[in-house]
Amino acid sequence: MNIKKLLMWSVPRAEKDIGEYSKRERNYFITGMLGQNIIYGLVGSYLSVFYTDVIHVHTIALIFITVITRVWDAINDILMGTIVDRTHSRWGKCRPYLKYAPIAMGILTILLFMPIANFPTALKIIYVVISWLIWETLYTLCDIPLWGMTSLITPEEEKRAKLISAARIVGSFSAVVVLAFEPIVNVFAQLEVGWFTHSGKPGFTGFYSAQQGYLFAIVIIVIVSTFLFKLVFPNVRERVTQAAEKKDTGFKENIKIMAANKPFLRVLASLVLGAAKGMVLSAGLYFCKWVLSDGGDFFIWLLILGGAFMGGTLISMSTCTAIAKKFGKKRVLIWSCYLTVIPYIAAFLFFFINGYAVVWPAAIFMAFAGFFTGFSNVYPTTMIADTIDYMEHKTGKRLDGVFFSGLNFSAKLSAAILMGINFLVLSIVNYTPKIENLSKMIESGQTINFTQDYPDITLALLILITLIPALSCMLQALPLHRYTLTENVLEKIIDDLNVRREEAKERDK
Repeated sequence: MNIKKLLMWSVPRAEKDIGEYSKRERNYFITGMLGQNIIYGLVGSYLSVFYTDVIHVHTIALIFITVITRVWDAINDILMGTIVDRTHSRWGKCRPYLKYAPIAMGILTILLFMPIANFPTALKIIYVVISWLIWETLYTLCDIPLWGMTSLITPEEEKRAKLISAARIVGSFSAVVVLAFEPIVNVFAQLEVGWFTHSGKPGFTGFYSAQQGYLFAIVIIVIVSTFLFKLVFPNVRERVTQAAEKKDTGFKENIKIMAANKPFLRVLASLVLGAAKGMVLSAGLYFCKWVLSDGGDFFIWLLILGGAFMGGTLISMSTCTAIAKKFGKKRVLIWSCYLTVIPYIAAFLFFFINGYAVVWPAAIFMAFAGFFTGFSNVYPTTMIADTIDYMEHKTGKRLDGVFFSGLNFSAKLSAAILMGINFLVLSIVNYTPKIENLSKMIESGQTINFTQDYPDITLALLILITLIPALSCMLQALPLHRYTLTENVLEKIIDDLNVRREEAKERDK
């Protein structure tokens, strides 16, 4: 097998019919989902830290950059969804992109974390804008087809729900890599290879470079993650097709179809309004690093608080299919959104009243917050898959790519909201110049008491990981109260669609 075939994953199995949907196929799909989620998790969690604390891009500039990338995303996501739905190949409409796009996305992920701290400010900002825009485009080209496959692998709603639940659970294990990323960075940062100058605290070799640590860690993790992601193409198949041949729809028509899908719009609005609940993870890195660790190694605190949150999340995600079967996705999702508010407010009050010397009670609160959050990690995705069936039943058009572009857009808009709120709050407390000065103090061997010396940043970070997520959880529930696509309604729709598909097969014979 030559290099081109190896890179394009043109293995013999990719051309074979692998029969009916099976556990083996499910396992390959969720393994690929893990690889994709590791890359997205690292970018979502550490890119902002890399920009502000490693290459020192000012938070005001980052707000501007975030606005630019989101304007592009608003066009890019629906455009890519339309392209996917207009794709007709021997592999289907989503699967071809899973052959070609993951390697390109892996390369661009590495380029996001390039060591450009010494670039002039203007050149640094230009590099960040261009690399981020290209990465977002390639991520869209991977993410829409990947999630689109969940509604094409099998027409059975229960199997599809279990697949999405399993994908979300396994994808959440990417958090293990996110939690371990900081110590991995530290190891590579302390290896003197002659490529970088000493730029930080002393390491075990007397050398330390955060830029080197980030670059080496990202390269290794991205290579492994891309390999996992590439396993989807040769081992997963599309089985669901439209009940009847329809003319491909264009960009404008797809927007109209999306606008007419009221259940979809409610799910999308819920996802966007609930975006800031993810602040507990993104701003949590800053909180653990500065408030709990005074700028030192913060892995243990990240493990305690982040591990508690993710542990609670995994418990609810592993049971959400059974719980939805008994109580219904809509009801469970609404109640879980409201109940998440309680542990966040409890965590805020605990730290605000008692200080930051004792952490374990907050870990308990975070475990409960993670548990209630787990339901909102799974149900919206299955509900979007349901709305695709709903619109096929209503219009005869099955636009998996377009509607999952909405999921992709909401994820990226959510990430933008997170970064935007984060950068805005940090700019209010003048974070960047203070942290640059603080980093120099630490490098020179001075000890600091962060909570005492910087009470404004401390309070800002506490609000970011507690009160803002609490508010976002409440907002997330609001659009769902009038969501009408319940389990009973959906069951009738799927039965009718199956009849139509069988009739179409008979006509084609």
